[in-house]
Amino acid sequence: MSLREFLDSGRLKRHKATAEEIGKLFEIVKRDLADAHVRGLSDDRRYTIAYNAALQAGRACLAAEGYRTAGQGHHHTVFQALRHVLPKERHHVLDYLDDCRSKRNLAEYLGTEVASEHEVSELVREAQSFSKLLHEFIRARHPQLVK
Repeated sequence: MSLREFLDSGRLKRHKATAEEIGKLFEIVKRDLADAHVRGLSDDRRYTIAYNAALQAGRACLAAEGYRTAGQGHHHTVFQALRHVLPKERHHVLDYLDDCRSKRNLAEYLGTEVASEHEVSELVREAQSFSKLLHEFIRARHPQLVK
């Protein structure tokens, strides 16, 4: 689905981002990445927290590009719409994060002991890398949005 199709279907809306908004989203990313390292929380909870860090970075990137999600399937829309924003060589991480979205749904809504310690560690690393990539991407394309 193209960005135009996302807009036409109501899954994306036009949006004018501010530096404050982008900053707050990356504050959430930073908080969630720190919280995902907290021992004593279940692996499932740490997994959902790390996933949220990546999701918020994706939301920041879409906002910087002039979009926000709407309607149902916000999480899926973020990672699918980013395919039209990020270069193709970065699409593998979007595939990975979309797979993580499915596992996150299981952990959040349907069960326990869904995520392993290894999966948490892997997702934390990917979320850190992804958020750094998107922060740099926004800084390069929209420097007025990064303080």
